[in-house]
Amino acid sequence: MRDLPASRILVPVDLSPVSAHAWRWAEVFAAPGAHMEALYVHEIPPTPVMGLPSPSLSAAMRARILARLKRFRPGAAVRVEQGDPASAVVRRARGFDLIVMGSHGRRGLDRALLGSVCESVVRDAGVPVLAVKAGPRRVTSVLAPVNLMPYSRKGFELAARAAAAFGATLAVLHVSRDAQHDSNPRLLLGGLLARLPEELRKAVRPRLIRRDGDPVREILKESRRHGLVVLTAHRKSLFSDLVLGTIAERVLRHCPRPVLAAPSGR
Repeated sequence: MRDLPASRILVPVDLSPVSAHAWRWAEVFAAPGAHMEALYVHEIPPTPVMGLPSPSLSAAMRARILARLKRFRPGAAVRVEQGDPASAVVRRARGFDLIVMGSHGRRGLDRALLGSVCESVVRDAGVPVLAVKAGPRRVTSVLAPVNLMPYSRKGFELAARAAAAFGATLAVLHVSRDAQHDSNPRLLLGGLLARLPEELRKAVRPRLIRRDGDPVREILKESRRHGLVVLTAHRKSLFSDLVLGTIAERVLRHCPRPVLAAPSGR
C-alpha cells in the first residue's frame, strides 16, 4: 500500500467545476513537492453518428485544449489523449500513487446508457482512487467500512494511513446482514489491526461501529458523520457488476462525502 500523502497524483479533468474540486482535493492529499498531472481525454464515440465518422483529435484542437488546461492550472503538468476516458485514465495511472477525479453522479437511465467514467476507473485501476463531488473540507474523521473477506484489509490499511496523515479519528464500520450468525466484529477488528505496520497501530486508535441491515444503506447513513469514506473496490460476479454494481461503486454513486477506494489486488 502506497503512503499518504501521495507523491505522484493523476487528476483526470474535463474542465468542469467538478474537475476544479478534484484538483483542490489532490492538493490536500499531495506530499510536499508532489508531481501532479492533469489528464484530459478526448472521447471518441464508439459508433458513428448519423453515418459520419467519429471526429479525431486534430493538432489545432489539441493545442486549444492544452491552452485551456494550462489556464486551468498554471504551472501544472498537463496531458491530452484521445480514446475511451476510463481506459486512458487506468493506463496512464501506472506509476502514480493516487488518482483524484470528480464524480458527476449520473443515475438511472443516463448512467445505464453512458456509464460512469469514475466508477469504471474505481473498478479497474491498480492504484487508489479518490472520487469527489464537492470542494475540500477538513477531514477530522475517517470512516472505514469492513467485512469478513480478506480483501477488506486493503481498504482498512488505506483508511488508517489517511487518518494518520490527517490527524483524524478512525471509525471502523461493520454491517451485518444476519447478526445472529455473523462473527464477532471485535475479533475482525483485532485481526485487521494485527496486520497493520507497527507505526500505524501506534498512530490510530480505531473505534468500532456495528450496524445491522443493508451494507450500502448503512454506509451511506453513517458517512454523513465523517469527512472521508475509505473502502476496498472489489469486483464480484459479472452479473452483479453490470446490473447492481459493487458496494464500492454504489457507495461512490450516492455518497456526498469523498470516497477513497483501494484496489483489492484481484
